[in-house]
Amino acid sequence: MSTLPADQQVEDASLDAEITGLIAELLEEHGSETAALRALAHDFLVLLVDADRSVSRGFLRGVFSQGARPVHGEDA
Repeated sequence: MSTLPADQQVEDASLDAEITGLIAELLEEHGSETAALRALAHDFLVLLVDADRSVSRGFLRGVFSQGARPVHGEDA
């Protein structure tokens, strides 16, 4: 098994490009760095609260299984 010393970092240009693109989208959507950070913090807190539940809100709303089974009253 080979490992890198702690002071060496592996460069990943594709990851850097993806992060830069996401930051640009956030700034365009929210208008300022402060508003973008506020939105990210809000989303992170929502995820933390959801993680403490025994069943995810997304699962209860059917988001994760949407389309996997017919809804009552609809034809398959």
